[in-house]
Amino acid sequence: MRPGEGDDIDGTIVKVRAGQLGGDFSIMEAEVGPNELLAPHVHEREDQAVYVISGALEFEVGGENGIRFTAPAGSYVIKPRGVTHAFWNKGSEAARYIELSGRANFEAFVEGSEGEPRQKVVATARPKYGITFFPHRIPKLLKEHGLTGVVGMD
Repeated sequence: MRPGEGDDIDGTIVKVRAGQLGGDFSIMEAEVGPNELLAPHVHEREDQAVYVISGALEFEVGGENGIRFTAPAGSYVIKPRGVTHAFWNKGSEAARYIELSGRANFEAFVEGSEGEPRQKVVATARPKYGITFFPHRIPKLLKEHGLTGVVGMD
């Protein structure tokens, strides 16, 4: 696959679909803008790994009392199913990353969320895809880390 190729779904580029790999995993590429948060959530059905392409991302793995660390470009971060995680970009440039997700479930979530209002996405993520968001934690994380926005929310 050449640079720039893939299916763009609301800013997430699906590079390789799980169906192309026997249903084992999908590969997506995305970015987190400066001072943006990817909201805390947990996946019940898939393990994930992130590879940071450019910039740096701050991670929280294991929920509010979990571990926090910086993942600069070239880092791999493992996010096992059942473990709450969030990440954000405190840099002045967008941070780009590759998301590897086990099975086709997360790919289906990304496709099923396209163009939908964020409140509907959050409300239906758990019953449909086994993904639970924790929006009540967003204000504290924004304030604590000087962030100004949430990925995918206006």
